[in-house]
Amino acid sequence: MLKQDTNIPLFPLNVVLFPGMMLPLHIFEERYKAMIKECVTLGSPFGVVLTRHGQSPNFNSADERFADFYSIGTTARITAIENLKDGRMNLLTVGQDRFVLKSYYNGLKNFLIGQVDPFPLNESDNESKVEDMTKTLHSIMRKYIDHLATASGEDLAGAKLPTDPTSLAFLAGTAIQGPYWAGESDKQKLLSTKSLLPLISKTIHILEREDKILIYMLKAYQVHQKVERLPFVDYSLN
Repeated sequence: MLKQDTNIPLFPLNVVLFPGMMLPLHIFEERYKAMIKECVTLGSPFGVVLTRHGQSPNFNSADERFADFYSIGTTARITAIENLKDGRMNLLTVGQDRFVLKSYYNGLKNFLIGQVDPFPLNESDNESKVEDMTKTLHSIMRKYIDHLATASGEDLAGAKLPTDPTSLAFLAGTAIQGPYWAGESDKQKLLSTKSLLPLISKTIHILEREDKILIYMLKAYQVHQKVERLPFVDYSLN
């Protein structure tokens, strides 16, 4: 559990990590090799923050407050590590705690160190409304997964969805296919939401919109396939 004013290594990525969700990583840069070795030695997590505009952060602009990445992130705990040649590593990590980044600096080993505070999700006293909205989200998420399965050709019929509303919302956030950088991404908006009911509401809204787009794309693909199968007719405009 994070405490106030905790110092953690930062890993800016083009990814939004949600609590409880897995994130595989391939480590090849020297500074991040050093960071992971330190985390493994100390048994400590590192913080994942989303970079802005899909660009790598400028490590020479630490005086420009959060110029290169968002201030709400998630700690990542290393659960498995595979050591490769040249010190490279494959990692499996899982998101733990949301945090708000207060300040950061470039450490001695050239990776960023951030001072963070915990950013817990505020629960709701309206249990019946949470239950009703969670049922709605569960239904929409199931339809969305079915459409993703159709689009990808994968068999996802056996996929089990969590019953816990927070876990379900964070899983939905992970499944969203939208871009990471388009202003503030949908994923980052969900991660930055302060309370449970708004989180569920926003997730429902985003999933409904994405599902409509996905259905449209599937229909367009099916039409394209029919056109591709039409018999070839040789003709001339002359």
